[in-house]
Amino acid sequence: MLKKTYRSAVILAAVCSLSVFLFLSVYYYDNKYTAEQPQASAGVLLLDGGALETYPVLHLIGGWEYYGGRLLSPEDFVDSSQVPDKYIYIGQYGGFDAGDKNAPPHGSATYRLNIYVPDLPRKFMLELPEIFSAYRAYINGNETMLMGNPDPAFYRPETGNRTITFEAGHRVEIIIAASDFSSFYSGMTYPPAFGEPESVANLLSSRLLIRGIVCAVALTVALISLLIKLTSRSSRLTVLYSLLCLCFIGYVSYPLVHTYIRGFQPFYIIERLSFCAMLLLTMFLQYKIFDLKDKWSRFFMVFGILCCAMALALPLIVSLGSTAVLYGYSRLISTYQWVVAAYLTFVTACAFLRKSVPGLVLLCGILVFDCALVMDRLFPLFEPIYTGWFIEIAGFALVIAVGAVIGLEVAAKYRENAILSERANSMERLTEMQKGYFNVLRKEMDETKSIRHDLRHHFMVIESFLNNKQYGDLTAYITNYNGLIRTNDEPDVYTDNNVINILIHHYQMLSEQNRILFDARCELIEPIRISDADLCGILSNLLENAVEACLRIKTGRRNIHLGFLNMGDDLVIRVENTTDGSLKQSGKTFLSSKSEERIGYGITSVLAVAKRNGGVAGFTWNKEARLFTVVVVL
Repeated sequence: MLKKTYRSAVILAAVCSLSVFLFLSVYYYDNKYTAEQPQASAGVLLLDGGALETYPVLHLIGGWEYYGGRLLSPEDFVDSSQVPDKYIYIGQYGGFDAGDKNAPPHGSATYRLNIYVPDLPRKFMLELPEIFSAYRAYINGNETMLMGNPDPAFYRPETGNRTITFEAGHRVEIIIAASDFSSFYSGMTYPPAFGEPESVANLLSSRLLIRGIVCAVALTVALISLLIKLTSRSSRLTVLYSLLCLCFIGYVSYPLVHTYIRGFQPFYIIERLSFCAMLLLTMFLQYKIFDLKDKWSRFFMVFGILCCAMALALPLIVSLGSTAVLYGYSRLISTYQWVVAAYLTFVTACAFLRKSVPGLVLLCGILVFDCALVMDRLFPLFEPIYTGWFIEIAGFALVIAVGAVIGLEVAAKYRENAILSERANSMERLTEMQKGYFNVLRKEMDETKSIRHDLRHHFMVIESFLNNKQYGDLTAYITNYNGLIRTNDEPDVYTDNNVINILIHHYQMLSEQNRILFDARCELIEPIRISDADLCGILSNLLENAVEACLRIKTGRRNIHLGFLNMGDDLVIRVENTTDGSLKQSGKTFLSSKSEERIGYGITSVLAVAKRNGGVAGFTWNKEARLFTVVVVL
């Protein structure tokens, strides 16, 4: 027990260490803010030919000129009369409030950056991620992109990931005039990418491919879960897990949606609702898996439902136009994450301490999520280049962990149903055997009645032989009569237990029909205290497997030896049979002769019955002698 606890502790420590290592690796090697590349200063970025060769893709983060409350165009910068309010880096603020909780969260602003490149004209590509929630983009004085309408008088929101390909030499002036009156965020929140067209396109394609694979895996798992439910009597957990996978897809598929579907505003609500619902479903699945009954679990799930309702009410919250309300909503979602993580960790840890295998698997997934929350706090200046945010990566790990637990539950149910089915089949076979056994007994009883009926006549004949002193004829008559009696096919009685007698009689007859030497010995002193159903399940499966093994022998001896023995309070059943040497094994486990991928249902049923009766079952194979032996102790 101590060794098992130590092993589990090592596994959990390894999961935490690997999670921290993964998130640190992503932070340092897949982060726009830590990538080694030149950055602008005071609105100017200087690039020579060597820089463009070394850094074919640049993330334009720092040094942007920021003009708050103004929608400017290239004409406004001709006379150099415009002075920026400040220089910012993209991601520094979440909206036009610029970090001031008393300022309005909505409005307009202009961003400007000058990039100096080699004089020789060449093609460039500029990737513009979501800019909230309408904007005009100008490059070198030309309007090159319009999303929605940023004019406050005719405001129309429209967002999406877009790219602009252009040719320039010496200088690239980028001006983005944005307005927002309808979103949680405002203006430029995510850094654009700038560089050679092929390199930028490859980066975007790789990012979308990774995200597409993740969504495809989650969707495939969701469909498989639904198929399992539709094609079997599995638990409703599979349906809930399918919903969990769909919520995860709704949460992480935004790069695909914003790239291929232009201006789909409702998706922001779907994205936030999916995240809140994903955590809620995880709590509910945990509640069902561990069969929780406490009121605190219900309280946390009610809290999750309220947060989902708040996600649906996001447009109303945004329409209030209060920075304090938006900050409050952000803190609510952050609190929800931490509260759910703490709750899941505590409950799953308790289940793990109760020696629950699902508890250990689920705890590993939850610890990854916990590490993601901590790393997100420690390293807030992070935006992935290829992969995903810490919480997205952890969410995928959590979904996989929950799926593994449900898979274990479904497999256990399937195995239990297979055992019950095998047990029912055993009882059905026993019923058929009983009919044959009782037919033999009835025939014997009829013959005994006939003998008793004729006994009076036999005595008259014997008396006549005696009176006439015909002793030779009397001897011949008695010998002939004994021969008639001994031809009676009376079944052997091995024990007081009818189930054992019936099963032995059936398989003995079956063995004789197939030229199999069948030997049975019963040395039972104490009565058998296990149920007839369990006894039938063990004995019928063992003897049927033994007969099948003997039938596969083309040449050589076919033997089956069965023994029953009392050892103290234990009942020992031993079955030994010859084989053809073609047993299938995986390690020390013997596999079904009908499938190389699983243990036979017969062996599974024997193991389950033995465990249920506080016993064990052992299987050995002497390859040289070609003898397979099963010993069951109950």
